[in-house]
Amino acid sequence: MSVRVVGADRFRVVGRRLRTAADRKELTRELRKGILDAVPALKDAVRADAAGYLPDRYAAELVPSLRMTTSSSLAGDQVTVRISVTGKGAKGNARQVGDVEGGTLRHPVFGRTRPLRRHALHKATSQVNPWVTQAVRPGFVTKPMLAKRSAVRAEIEAAVDRVLDKITGA
Repeated sequence: MSVRVVGADRFRVVGRRLRTAADRKELTRELRKGILDAVPALKDAVRADAAGYLPDRYAAELVPSLRMTTSSSLAGDQVTVRISVTGKGAKGNARQVGDVEGGTLRHPVFGRTRPLRRHALHKATSQVNPWVTQAVRPGFVTKPMLAKRSAVRAEIEAAVDRVLDKITGA
């Protein structure tokens, strides 16, 4: 997901001035901290709104297993914040978060098995029935994040303003 920030010229000004600032590392650390402190609101929004996009039982399974990692970059004239969303199932298998985000949930049919002849290799007499594909409401990650975008943007801009004030000595 890419979000365009209005007022990006201030980021360019901060980027240029940080390069020549005497305490560049400290100011960069403060700016990055200000940016990353704004991100938990996005993560909380995804967790809170997941039930509105997914079946109740699956939302109860998926939300606790979600891992949202954040990385930021202040390279050049751009400030980039990336949130990666992943999840693991009960047996340690990766959940298909991208497919669910796109509106497709694939799961086994609960409680249905089919009888097999005795299988020599696995010694099994039944096998779990096939998986099904279920359509779900797409955007369980992007839509809550876009809804919180303005509040997060305001926090990031406040962090940029604080750093600019320190650079200019105001």
